[in-house]
Amino acid sequence: MSAEWIQAALPEGLALEVLDQLPHPVVVKDRTLRFVVVNHAMGQLVGQPREAMLGKSDFDFFPMNQAQAFRAADEQVIATRQPLQLAEEVLTDARGAKRVLATRRVPLAGSDGSVSHVLLLITDVTWLKLAQEAMEIGNRHVAQQAAQGTAALEAARDELLRKERIAVLGRLAGGLAHQIRNPLAAVLNAAVLLKRRLGAGAEPVMAEALKIVEEEAWAANRIISDVVDFSRVRQSEPVEIGLSALVDAALAANPPPHPVKVVRTVGPAHVWVDEAQTLNALGSLVRNAYEAMSTGGTVRIEGREEGPWGVLALEDQGPGFAREIESRLFEPLISTKPLGLGLGLTTARLLLEGQGGRLNIARLRPGARLEVWLPARKG
Repeated sequence: MSAEWIQAALPEGLALEVLDQLPHPVVVKDRTLRFVVVNHAMGQLVGQPREAMLGKSDFDFFPMNQAQAFRAADEQVIATRQPLQLAEEVLTDARGAKRVLATRRVPLAGSDGSVSHVLLLITDVTWLKLAQEAMEIGNRHVAQQAAQGTAALEAARDELLRKERIAVLGRLAGGLAHQIRNPLAAVLNAAVLLKRRLGAGAEPVMAEALKIVEEEAWAANRIISDVVDFSRVRQSEPVEIGLSALVDAALAANPPPHPVKVVRTVGPAHVWVDEAQTLNALGSLVRNAYEAMSTGGTVRIEGREEGPWGVLALEDQGPGFAREIESRLFEPLISTKPLGLGLGLTTARLLLEGQGGRLNIARLRPGARLEVWLPARKG
């Protein structure tokens, strides 16, 4: 087996050299689901030399149940001719260690238009799963301890633990984001270089592969931006501003994607807030509403004055929040999105609380309704 089909458009194996620079494992399988392209990161993940994997299948390296699951996913992509994204797949490496992977499979068409290969993009999320499990253990311990005290003591203890946990995660997130952005920049630069070398005459397979690299890299960059925002919540500097102006600015920075529509009904109320922080929080909530309606729908934004508060309500027509996570919506690392870190709602809540406001979930489903309460008077 060889990889001439993907390297033919580039001199001296430049395609494979670029793939080896990616920090995440990348694999290409042929129609018989045997490995024809394996980058360096995949060899490291599996614990096998790349040369030992070429021409072989999952059944040569992984336990039977895992290999069968991988084969079933690959065959689904070939049969449906549609990409397949899985939030969790388990892989046992050569050392016997189990790794949790988030994967995306993409069908690649041959010259006759049929699926000739399957491109597999892999992200190792083992550390994220371990962090989630550690937090769940901590939450159970806190609940057991809190049950022994009064209701007031329970609330104070929970709030202290939440703030300590968020502070630790913020420091970790800031450092981690800095370390990830460097290799991510290298990936994007390599993609730009390949585009220039290939020019307008690039084979459709290569053009599609480059498009996927760029899209996934930018998706990773958006996640990193969430991490950075989470780690840099500063002291607020409030000024007086109208609710309507806040909504206009948030929508201008985050326009709705087709076919999502926005209907706004905002009164003349004014609030005292840090404009940049409030726009950051509103932007995160608006984007969440858009993403909840991948097939389209309407986001409704209502604004009113209620006593000493300016209130903004955002309502989407998505499925809402799942029952199993409704009690943990504002905890970091809790997300319903594939590869999501669950920092959007957490960061928005921190930003709003930092200036005397609050974020409430008025309705969980169907169609989530969130309410942002902001101080209408100078504190």
